[in-house]
Amino acid sequence: MTTSLCEFCSHTKDVVSAKGSRFLLCGKAATDNRFQKYPPQPVVQCGGFEQKKEEKISE
Repeated sequence: MTTSLCEFCSHTKDVVSAKGSRFLLCGKAATDNRFQKYPPQPVVQCGGFEQKKEEKISE
């Protein structure tokens, strides 16, 4: 499976359900309706992407 940009985005928050399912919440969606709250994965292009400072995307 393709790696999602959301994994490396500073706006993403992991949400784990009571059943153990994992979802990626987009923080940009709270202030900008162009972004989906829970975007379908994998995301390969995003206008709001800002890389987390502590992680690097390996190519």
